[in-house]
Amino acid sequence: MIQTDQRVLFIAPRFFGYEKEIQYELETAGCKVTWYDDRPSSSALMKAMIRFRPELVTRIINDYFDSIVEQAKIVKYDTVFVIKGEAFPSIKIIALTKVLPNARFLYYTWDSLQNFKNSHEKLQYFDKIYSFDRFDCINNKNIRHLPLFYSRAYEVLVKPDELREMTDIDLLFLGSIHSDRYAVVKRIWISVMAKIANIRLYAHFFYQSKWVFLVQKIFNKQFREIPWHDIKWDSLCIKDTLKLIARSKAIVDIHHPGQTGLTMRTIECLGAKKKLITTNSDVAVYDFYHRENILIIDRFSPIIPEDFIFSPFHSIDEEIYKKYSLREWLAEIFS
Repeated sequence: MIQTDQRVLFIAPRFFGYEKEIQYELETAGCKVTWYDDRPSSSALMKAMIRFRPELVTRIINDYFDSIVEQAKIVKYDTVFVIKGEAFPSIKIIALTKVLPNARFLYYTWDSLQNFKNSHEKLQYFDKIYSFDRFDCINNKNIRHLPLFYSRAYEVLVKPDELREMTDIDLLFLGSIHSDRYAVVKRIWISVMAKIANIRLYAHFFYQSKWVFLVQKIFNKQFREIPWHDIKWDSLCIKDTLKLIARSKAIVDIHHPGQTGLTMRTIECLGAKKKLITTNSDVAVYDFYHRENILIIDRFSPIIPEDFIFSPFHSIDEEIYKKYSLREWLAEIFS
């Protein structure tokens, strides 16, 4: 249960509108929420500088977080909730703890901690720490495992069985380009087109910046074979994403090979009660896994049986289903 009337300082990256969904749920529960981006800017240049040359933007970062600390002195927040906080310097976290000595400090990461620098040195300043990747938790007893969530909008997509055949997309992929993701989707498309006549496929490959994509094509061999015309430079809004998922029989999920945590798309498929085809074999250890709903494939040699795509979704226990809602996710973190 989330305590009502608490003042929450919420620091999280802009990420396809999920930060707004979280703020909405907290405010619906009765909290007063102030949200800040976990970076001074979400531009592609700033993201690149923070990741690869943080020393060049140190002053900008410090000034930005100093302003948050000054605001915290005035508001006297009850809770500080940080998601990822890659650019959040340890010294500024310490400053925040000093001006908010009675506040609870809560942390969550939806990237594996091994994928960004200096993450572990920041964790000591938080009262509760969560990761979506269970291996982060196995390797550090102070980190609790908590998978991602689906929002209320995905519950609305669930239809009676007689309406679920009103779809015009058999396999759907929606996602940003990273690692070998594009190549894996193309292997899947080739595999299913060879076996299933008139298979209906839809892919939306997103990349945040043309100039960063150009740099990747020069230095990253996995990007060199990706045609420019296959890439969309604007991410889908939540409304369009929901429409495409509602029209689809099965969703394709290609996880980053460097992490084992379940993607947001995996949990959203659960929320919408849609079939999932995923490269992440770790999904099999979760309580919502059912082989009639979730197909685990090899990213190098994907095999997708026709009957998996076209057979109905197998119902799951309602308590397990509700457990992965955003409401329950926040209730666990704020408990």
